[in-house]
Amino acid sequence: MTIWCKKLLFPLFNVLSRPIFFVLDLRFEMLKLVILLIFSVIFCSCGSESSVKDEKPASSRSSAAAKAAQERYKLTSKGDEIKFDGKVYELKHYDVNKDKKPDIINVFKKVPNEKGGNDLLISVKMMDLNHDSKIDVWRYFNEETGAVVKEELDLDFDNKIDRTDYFIGGLVRRSEFDFQFDERADIIKSYDETGQLIAVESDQNGDGVIDYWEYYRNGVIEKIEKDTNKDGKPDVSKMPGDEDFKSAAPVDEKLEAKPAENVQEKPEDEIKVEIETSEEPEPAAAQASEKAKEEVKAEAAKEEEKPAAEPANEEPKKEEPAQEEAKPAEESK
Repeated sequence: MTIWCKKLLFPLFNVLSRPIFFVLDLRFEMLKLVILLIFSVIFCSCGSESSVKDEKPASSRSSAAAKAAQERYKLTSKGDEIKFDGKVYELKHYDVNKDKKPDIINVFKKVPNEKGGNDLLISVKMMDLNHDSKIDVWRYFNEETGAVVKEELDLDFDNKIDRTDYFIGGLVRRSEFDFQFDERADIIKSYDETGQLIAVESDQNGDGVIDYWEYYRNGVIEKIEKDTNKDGKPDVSKMPGDEDFKSAAPVDEKLEAKPAENVQEKPEDEIKVEIETSEEPEPAAAQASEKAKEEVKAEAAKEEEKPAAEPANEEPKKEEPAQEEAKPAEESK
């Protein structure tokens, strides 16, 4: 019986198992093919990445330099970030001291002209006074007339604005000083249309509110007022001849100097610095320039609306422009 089983079962097993082994062999071959395809894909991707890495140093050097240059000119002026879009503005750099670093940067607005090109209108001039590659002076222009409307200066080179001058008709009509170095104006000087000092306002206790006033005529102090109860209004007034009648406003020759007045670039000082063009609109120099112009207009309008100030016990003045009145405390910053 056993012999007959062997004779019958083994041939039957061989016949039935052939399809099974055939299917298993087929699956095994397919598995090998899949594994081969996976390794091929991995190999190709590694090869492409290596080729990209090989090409990157040659193609990215200029773009990296451009990006660094663009970051260099994301400037801060009195807390406002200024970014110049290369599609709207053109920057020209000047190396005055020949150290291969820009000392003066002129920002021009591109205005299309009839010839199909662009006229360049000066918008901002930036100056590095102490050659440390940091901007110390921001001079804003009226793009239509080319006249200076505002100038911000960092005169102690601590990257903070120490003085802001506002111009009308080419002359400084108002200067704001930060003598306490807290980024707030604590001394404000007003000038008439001839450039002569007519008023000084001061925050003497450092609380951010003007509490001291001086009035001048022909460059001579003729009236002093103080706010001693901190209500923002003068309650003490002194005239010439009174006891302790003398100026108490602080003086700092360094902060009142004008080191940028005679700084001037020459055509031969121009150097090339690549600036990357922004793909998206950026807050540009025009915003700062327009803001400066609006501030000057507002100051002029307020001055015209105010009556002229006259010291007590004095004969009426023949000519006292309304612009020469010192601003009340609530207008000070």
